[in-house]
Amino acid sequence: MVSEAWTRDGMNDTDHSFWREQAILITAVVLAILLYIPDGMLLWDNWVELEEFNHGPLMLVVALYLLWKRKDMLLTGAPSRSWLGLGVMVFAALLYLVSIRAAVIPPRHYSILILIYGLFLFAGGKRYGNCVMPSLVLMLFAVPPPAFVNADLTWALQIFSTDLSVQLLRLAGVSVFQDGNVIDLGKMKLEVAEACAGLRYLYPMVGLGALSGMLFDISWAKRGLFLIIAAVVAILMNSVRIFLTGLLVDTMDISVSEGFFHLFEGWIYFIVSFAIVLGLCRLVLKKAEWDSLGNGLFVVTEDDVQTQEPTGNYRPVTVLAAIVIFLPLIFFVRSGDAEIPDRQTFSSFPLDIGGRIGRERTLSAVELEVLQMTDYFLGRYRDPDTNIPPVSLFIGYFESQKAGQAPHSPRVCIPAGGWVITDIETIELALDTRTISLNRVIIERGEIKQLVYYWYQQRGKYIANGYEAKIDLLLGGITSSRTDGALVRLVVPIYGETTVEVADKILTDFAGDLVKVLPAYVPG
Repeated sequence: MVSEAWTRDGMNDTDHSFWREQAILITAVVLAILLYIPDGMLLWDNWVELEEFNHGPLMLVVALYLLWKRKDMLLTGAPSRSWLGLGVMVFAALLYLVSIRAAVIPPRHYSILILIYGLFLFAGGKRYGNCVMPSLVLMLFAVPPPAFVNADLTWALQIFSTDLSVQLLRLAGVSVFQDGNVIDLGKMKLEVAEACAGLRYLYPMVGLGALSGMLFDISWAKRGLFLIIAAVVAILMNSVRIFLTGLLVDTMDISVSEGFFHLFEGWIYFIVSFAIVLGLCRLVLKKAEWDSLGNGLFVVTEDDVQTQEPTGNYRPVTVLAAIVIFLPLIFFVRSGDAEIPDRQTFSSFPLDIGGRIGRERTLSAVELEVLQMTDYFLGRYRDPDTNIPPVSLFIGYFESQKAGQAPHSPRVCIPAGGWVITDIETIELALDTRTISLNRVIIERGEIKQLVYYWYQQRGKYIANGYEAKIDLLLGGITSSRTDGALVRLVVPIYGETTVEVADKILTDFAGDLVKVLPAYVPG
């Protein structure tokens, strides 16, 4: 195709003028990417370290290739600029600023994708926006969700996969007993742990579903249907995988199933699942749509590069000016000092709470490096006059969560420590001084059973829900520049005469005494 450059008045201009405008757009995009480098490194670390998102680099390569295949939409016809693009850029900048304030990293990744879309939309109107949109949509499926979202999804999928696989085993005539996330087959117990929840298959499968939809010349609605099909198949097939593991354990030598099956089941499962996804997608496509394989968004048609009358009496240099203005603002927000309230350090935390005598403990250097807390307390409190089990207390305090240092959700940390969450609920605990909202969790590891209470405490509020804590953190950061907060966790073992009811009474009594001393160390 022959590129045709235009002036802002709609008259033919020299190629020099056209390429100058293109260079301004490219410069603006490069500046935006340079601005994003610190956050991009965080995303790359997730791609390398999280099995669920090892497909991230592949999605990036495909997204860049897709943009290259659609480059004729940028090089042909007159740019019909849109002020809507400027609004999109402002929204992206606000999203980035808010995500820093709320110490939530994924929205930062979304914001750069939105910003790039806004740049193209502003510089070249709908056609330029349509050029880059498919690549940006693909990249959405390479961004990990917030940790607390991931934890909730993991927990839900663990329960679903366990329930469904147990039902399949019983239909197959296998005698099986289910205890939470543990499948007891008699000769062996299968634990549907966090790694077995299926996220390592769900996320890549949905990403491939998005990519597959772009290979066909179909509507965006049917491309969305591809995503739904991919997600449903991944979830159901994960239960089938657990079912087949249990069936092999019941009918074959355990060592054989642990060796061969576990070595190859991941690849076999993924390939079979993707084949099923393609088969189901074939059923929802008309013959002409199926025959369009390879002619989807990777092919630019005449309609895509249709010449339009140039609009807008402003220059693309405005885009560059906007980025230059945003640069110091972003750097200021990144490096801005948070308001740090006065507090006592945990070095003076009382070792006598309600008559219980505490013994302080320390975390390892590795744990401290991972948690990145400002201050913490870890100890075990025992009543010297009774034989009731001791209460373990952990408080992790963060004086500022702006830079991404924030409490790690116990829903993530508990399974990571080898524990199985068998029951979790949010309760309102009526104490002498106030009523607080907290999470009540029963966990197990082998024959060991424990009861856990935990909550987030920030600016005088006791919050159970992680989402609510993030919203409160955002409001605190905007209204007062305070983003300090803490995670408080109480644990008591359940054994012997200590039933769950007795354990509840122990933690309730201890929590009532604890909240009286906490404000000096976790400011209100």
